[in-house]
Amino acid sequence: MSRFRHLLGWDFRNLLRFPMLELLVGIAVYLSVLTGYGGGPSESPYSIVRHIVWHFQSEVVSLYVPTLFAAVVFASVGVAREIEAGYVKVVLSNPVRRRDLFLAKFAGCFLSTLGILTCAVFATMFLQNWSVSKYIVSFPAMILEVFVLLVLQTFFVCCVATAVAVFSKNTAISFIGSFGILYLPDYMSRLAGVKIPFVPPESTELFSLYLKSDLVFWRQYDLTTLLGATVVPVLIAVSLLLMAFMYFTRRYDVV
Repeated sequence: MSRFRHLLGWDFRNLLRFPMLELLVGIAVYLSVLTGYGGGPSESPYSIVRHIVWHFQSEVVSLYVPTLFAAVVFASVGVAREIEAGYVKVVLSNPVRRRDLFLAKFAGCFLSTLGILTCAVFATMFLQNWSVSKYIVSFPAMILEVFVLLVLQTFFVCCVATAVAVFSKNTAISFIGSFGILYLPDYMSRLAGVKIPFVPPESTELFSLYLKSDLVFWRQYDLTTLLGATVVPVLIAVSLLLMAFMYFTRRYDVV
């Protein structure tokens, strides 16, 4: 465990070379143009928080492109570039388990991306609605809904980006390939109106709609949609990550 923490810390220091703060500020500025809460004082605290949380659930979906951009950059820089430059061979020449190195690389990409998005989204949520912040913190379960959407969307994107980076072993191919694969569903839905409900951002939007619904019958009888929007993306992401893990730990040539 101590060796894994050391590898993870080393990977974080490597990723910090990329201007993460500028990326965080850029996402925060993007979110800052959104409209904050504008309800009346007669509304109940629950209604106020629900309005704010619903608003930011929708914005998680619109943050798909910034999410994939951050994850693709971190995977290309932290995985593909180090394989291409031979740094991974140097690390593996030491008594380091391939499993620990792979997990540290993925964890670095995932935690960096999730950390940036979480800070940007929740900082904007509270700063935009600072006058009702005491109400927001009073309903942690509703805040958790926004965080769950962020985690699911970020996990999918990071798994795909990491898998492409491991198999490509090239920074440029990793960046272009990952961006193309991840952006294709969103591009198709915008251009041709063809929606793919089992991958983000469409799956994130469906899950968001499910969380927003107050209708018991909608929740009860549309279980297939819920599973397709949550379980299927996770299974796809985990499958790709496992294939990359098996390749890296058993087939990757360090000679």
